[in-house]
Amino acid sequence: MSSGSAGKDSESGSHFQPGLRRPLLSTQEKLQNGLDSSKNLQSTLSVNAPEFVPRKSLYQDFQGLQIGGYGQPPTSEQVLDSFKTALTALISQPGNMEELMSGVIDQINQLPATAESIQNKVVEMLFEQCVSEPNFRYTGARLCRLLCKKLKSHPMFQDFRNVFLTRCKEEFLKKDEMILNPKLIDRLCGFTMFIGELFLNLEVEDGSGKAHKIGILRSPVLKDLLLILLSHPTDFTVKCATQLLKLTGSTIEDTAYLNKTPEEGSYDEVFLQIRQLDTYPDLNRTSKCLIKSVLDLKDNNWGRSRSSNAPTPEDSYQQNYQQAANFTQNEPIFYNQHGQPISAQEAGYSDQAFDPYLQEEEEEEFARWEAGELEEGGHWVEGGDYQAWSDQDEYFQTGPYTENYMDEEIEAAYEEFLRQQPSHH
Repeated sequence: MSSGSAGKDSESGSHFQPGLRRPLLSTQEKLQNGLDSSKNLQSTLSVNAPEFVPRKSLYQDFQGLQIGGYGQPPTSEQVLDSFKTALTALISQPGNMEELMSGVIDQINQLPATAESIQNKVVEMLFEQCVSEPNFRYTGARLCRLLCKKLKSHPMFQDFRNVFLTRCKEEFLKKDEMILNPKLIDRLCGFTMFIGELFLNLEVEDGSGKAHKIGILRSPVLKDLLLILLSHPTDFTVKCATQLLKLTGSTIEDTAYLNKTPEEGSYDEVFLQIRQLDTYPDLNRTSKCLIKSVLDLKDNNWGRSRSSNAPTPEDSYQQNYQQAANFTQNEPIFYNQHGQPISAQEAGYSDQAFDPYLQEEEEEEFARWEAGELEEGGHWVEGGDYQAWSDQDEYFQTGPYTENYMDEEIEAAYEEFLRQQPSHH
């Protein structure tokens, strides 16, 4: 179109519309043949191309990060570091033991056959934490049971229980030395309390596959530890012995069948020695209250309801910690992350954990209440007299209370007050 015609179109006011371009021949052929024609271009892309296939799954990536490399088995040092980390975490999260230990057990199972044995190091790490950390003793006993169960088919850990008990035996043989060293008495008491937890939690299977507790831990181990603590009586050793008997007393009585002879399994010597300490002059009143409370607990069947039938070993297993629940009231209920009830020990609490928070007077008062010398709802005052609680610390009820109670002086003053009032007609 020429510029002259364009100028005429613009002058006449008509709009310019350029003609449409003819499609290319290739495009016309596609339109004529249809989209499904075999003449269409075929893509060479594939979902199976290496670019679209992930190298490893998310789980494998996570496992690789835990172990320290993709497809590489863990080293002995890496497993020991993971085990140490898990032990530290269990102090504050004892209810999550299986979750925290699952990764460590997986690493142990992946150890190559040629790896250096780490069983003795694992045993030593676990043992030391059980003895030295009061809040870990119950958890440590449960962890020992878990490792015995999960690793019994592993060639490196198949005799884990025997190795661990051998380590306990080595410590047990040092008891005479430790009781004479004031710096080691605390360790001896910690070891004694842990053996009590181990006796309650660790079991072995007999030839028929039936699980039962380990008789040697009942006697002579626990028995001799109690006797040596009571033969060197101090407020500290007596407290440890009474706590151990409150923890294990009912199970000790129910499992006398574990020892070969009645003399070997008898604890009469232990309780005779405890009764004799009631008049020991060097013990404070709190220790004597603890002695009285454990003797009362024994006389009352360890806080359990009496039955005409002797308890079976299965019943005893279920009652390991029930005496504490039956003996105390208003205890809090703890739950794990799955909403399941757990014990106070599993939640990280123990009786010893609260000791630092009690003043000396409070601890003595609690021991007196536990021994039955103080009624519930009362407190001690100077001179040992019991008086009822009141809303005001300075007020104590001293006479027989009735709603209109007045002594003679108050009654006379009240009558005088009434006489002085003006009469109203």
